[in-house]
Amino acid sequence: MTAPKNRAVAAILAAERFVTEVGLALGCLAMAAAACVGLFQVLTRFVLGEPATWSEPLIRVLLIWMAYLGLAAAVRAGSLVSVDLLYRMLKGRARRALEAAVAGATLVLLAVLAWFGIDLTERVRFQNLAGLEIPISYAYAAIPAGALVSMLAVVAHFLDPRREELETAV
Repeated sequence: MTAPKNRAVAAILAAERFVTEVGLALGCLAMAAAACVGLFQVLTRFVLGEPATWSEPLIRVLLIWMAYLGLAAAVRAGSLVSVDLLYRMLKGRARRALEAAVAGATLVLLAVLAWFGIDLTERVRFQNLAGLEIPISYAYAAIPAGALVSMLAVVAHFLDPRREELETAV
């Protein structure tokens, strides 16, 4: 990690580190919970012969939250799809311009996800999730939450790039 150039960048990176670590921890917790509920589902369905009606929708909700919260950590690590060939060919300002273009495009995509995710969450707030009898908006809220957390990770990755994949490590 390179030393931050000023206090504002240092504050952004510190905030991002905290938010991403919390998001990743919650995503890991959701994955562990989904695995436990999945095991419970298998036991009740195949061992006891009485499947739990709530386990499958709960697994689905937990996996959605896991994916969207884990997205920020993937963005920060630089492990999303990239233009490796072009990235390797460019040096200096041209490479930085490519990084800015990729960050800008990613921010636009995440902003669209956040905007429509908020709209979708608002629209379905009175509908219940079958099997759990909770508002389905609890599941859909993962879309804007993950997008907003990931936007911070995109900015941090642009300010302090990390290349943690083997092929793109510099």
